[in-house]
Parts: sequence; structure tokens; C-alpha cells
Amino acid sequence: MKINVVMRDVDFINDTNNYAGVDRGVYRLLKKGIIPKFTYGDYDSVSDEEREFIESQLKINAVNSEKDYTDSHLALFDLVDKGYTEIDVYGALGDRIDHELMNIQLLLNEKFKNVDIRLIDKLNVIFKVMGKKELKNIGYKYVSFIPFFNGTTLTLDGFKYDGEVEISIGSTLTVSNEFIDQTATVETNQPVIAIYSNDKGRG
Repeated sequence: MKINVVMRDVDFINDTNNYAGVDRGVYRLLKKGIIPKFTYGDYDSVSDEEREFIESQLKINAVNSEKDYTDSHLALFDLVDKGYTEIDVYGALGDRIDHELMNIQLLLNEKFKNVDIRLIDKLNVIFKVMGKKELKNIGYKYVSFIPFFNGTTLTLDGFKYDGEVEISIGSTLTVSNEFIDQTATVETNQPVIAIYSNDKGRG
């Protein structure tokens, strides 16, 4: 079961009828004529006028801005509890770097062990890889694998740079690899973050 999540005032691919909005993402969806199924956030990123517009379109339950979790954490945890197993997130990257880094690390949370979550912007698609996985070439120039655990072993097959490598936190060895065909396989003993990316001006 798939859903798209829009977190900020960003472009998104309209490939499903299921949408959730987070904070300013709710406003973005409504202005595009889309009523989100679920809404989350403290709405500290919208103006008073924009909030009035939101509340004229649907009922929201704003959370307190002083809380022990981020709005993205709140949304993803709740959507997984609702049974969604495929979640594309727009607006999780860019803007504040603390939120961006946390959104990427959030992919490794145990809660999302069996959930496919992708963070998407104009230049990147970011997701986690655990165990053995076939990856599809979807047209990005680069594919990188970022370790979050020391002693991570990667086995790469079907890429420009193939083979088995051991990498640790801070290693840059597996950045800027490339597909040589339409699919390739990666196997890892620890979860890693995979990133499809383009150089600016190409994507």
C-alpha cells in the first residue's frame, strides 16, 4: 500500500491517489487541488493567512511545537502504523541541514525495517538497503552507498565498480558508482543508505 508524503512547498510526482501532508506540505497539496488523507505537524511554517486557508478546507489536529520528535517522525511512524509499506517523501531534503540529516538517518529506524521509504528531490532519490537487493537503473547518473555502521561489507554486481568491499563510517569508497545496465545487485551485512543522484543542471 503506497502513499506520497509532501512536507514542504516542493514539486512532487502525482502517481497515486493517496497523499499525506506535513505542515506546509498540507498547504502545498491543497493549492494543487489535492485533499490529503492525513495531515501532520505544528504548522509553524505557514502564515496565519495560509493556516486559515488550510482550516477552511479540512480539519487539522496541530501538535505542540515543543515536542520530543519531528513532524516527519510523527508522520512516518503513524503512516506505517496505518499499514503503508511504500512511502515516497517529498520535501524531506534541503532547507535546514539538521532536519535533512535526521530525515536520512530516520530511514534506518527499526520501525521501518520492512518498509520502503524514499526521500525524493530534484537531484536525489534516497533509500535504505538491507540484505540483498536488486536495484533498477531509473536514469540517474550516479548511485552511491553510504555506511552508517563500522565493518559494513558490500558486494556489488552490475555496477561500473563491482566487487566486495568493507567500508566504515566516514569511508567515501562507494560514492559516485554507476549502473552499466538496467539492473544491478547489492548485498550488505549492515543497513546502508543508497542514493541515486545527478549533478546540478542535469537532473
